[in-house]
Amino acid sequence: MRTVQAYRFALDLTAGQERMVLARRAGARPSKRWQRARARLARAHARVANLRRDGLHKLTTRLAREHGTIAVEDLNVSGMLTNRRLARHIADAGFAELRRQLAYKAGWNGGRLIVADRWFPSSKTCSGCGTVRTKLALAERTYTCATCGLVLDRDLNAARNLAALAGEAVDARSGRESPNGRGADRKTPLAGQVAVKRQPGTATTGQTGTVPPQGRTTNHMLTRAH
Repeated sequence: MRTVQAYRFALDLTAGQERMVLARRAGARPSKRWQRARARLARAHARVANLRRDGLHKLTTRLAREHGTIAVEDLNVSGMLTNRRLARHIADAGFAELRRQLAYKAGWNGGRLIVADRWFPSSKTCSGCGTVRTKLALAERTYTCATCGLVLDRDLNAARNLAALAGEAVDARSGRESPNGRGADRKTPLAGQVAVKRQPGTATTGQTGTVPPQGRTTNHMLTRAH
């Protein structure tokens, strides 16, 4: 003889949840209060989306009109979204839409968009001497070079490296020779994505890198989208 034991489960619903389940079960329409709350929430979401879209359009239009060459990075956004502490802020930034608008608006205004390779070490490279650090934690917001002693904001340092990369692409397009980056395995293309691979290493103090040292200016655009 075989004995089969059965179990019975019940949902522990609140009074309001139970009324909602019974109303849906009977085919009744949602209450007026529920419909008003849903409409208010939809209007709030639409307003946020419109504000974000308006801000992106104004930013990209200004950049495309004021600068002939714009450099951005090809970031691994899907991998960045795995960080639960930053995922919401990264998703709200709209990196893909920003890059898309820059691409066609730069063409409208006779400019060009330089896309740095995903593995280009813009944050790890010293903009003063060209030394590449092996590791740079996300919590380190200030870049400190152990070789030349450069102390600079992390994002500003990366922007200078991207500006130098854009300058090399402009020089290559105009026909002037420009030295390849340390350890580069291919030349800078005339259009499209630009990839410059650098290996971690050291450089002597005073050696020129990819960007003029501190105190000197550059004519290249220092915009970084990430």
